[in-house]
Amino acid sequence: MAFAYGRTMRLSIRHITSYRYDKPVTFSDHRLFLRPRDGHLLQTESFEVATVPDARQRWVHDWHDNIVLVASFGMNEGDELRFDCSAIVRIRDHNPFDFILDEGATAFPFFYQPRLQRSLAPYLGRGRCGDSLQVRDWFHGAVPSPVSHPDVVAFLSDLNNAICRDIAYQRRDEEGIQSPDETLELRRGSCRDMAVLFMEACRQLGLAARFVSGYLYEPPADTGERVGNRAQGAMHAWAEVYLPGAGWKGFDPTNGILADHCYVPSAVSDEPTNVDPVQGSFFAAGAVDSHMTVELIIEAMK
Repeated sequence: MAFAYGRTMRLSIRHITSYRYDKPVTFSDHRLFLRPRDGHLLQTESFEVATVPDARQRWVHDWHDNIVLVASFGMNEGDELRFDCSAIVRIRDHNPFDFILDEGATAFPFFYQPRLQRSLAPYLGRGRCGDSLQVRDWFHGAVPSPVSHPDVVAFLSDLNNAICRDIAYQRRDEEGIQSPDETLELRRGSCRDMAVLFMEACRQLGLAARFVSGYLYEPPADTGERVGNRAQGAMHAWAEVYLPGAGWKGFDPTNGILADHCYVPSAVSDEPTNVDPVQGSFFAAGAVDSHMTVELIIEAMK
């Protein structure tokens, strides 16, 4: 369906994560960073999670104000752990370039005011996502104007596009994130690996950046909207940069675009491991083999 500027659309999200074990185990509390983050452009109409085994559910807010579901399984035992999440969200269309920057923050480089620097300190720390000694050398060879640029948004778009161009997408459902240096050496990575590389480059350049986990809706080809999401069929990750006057603005290096109305964030953090979508452990006597499967379906609703 066509989606005109200023209108709203409703999305249905079905996200199923299953773990199979070769013998019965018990489970710790699990924390789910899967509920969409409400804001002035996005409202969650419903969000429900069915679990196997049954669990007592409660909601908490973490220090980034993410809405986290805690599932407590008690002494329930089983050879399967399953989270079946269903959500309906309403999103207002918006132009990702429709913002106004403060006068002193329109070009690169710029400097945050001391008050902002103190507040943004967790998002300015370099090297917090692993080895990153190769980032600056790669950046100077990949971006057309690496030292200065009259338009900071165009500058960040060049960085975004450089990662999309230089790094091949590789889906990885298993836990863990490559360091920026590892991603550059392999020249491939998942969406979260590319988001971390983008964040590290920004931080080395003095720009505050944070990690975003969520969903990306791919409109049908016959709607005339952009197509070609390299991470389709899985949860997505991208990055946000703090630009004075505009706030946190999303950049998706996996697809080389700015985050628009098709992006549904569920969690943000200064470090990606803080917002792994499903967090928890299992207990068993002896070694246990396990296997994880993920199914994600996102559809527009009439």
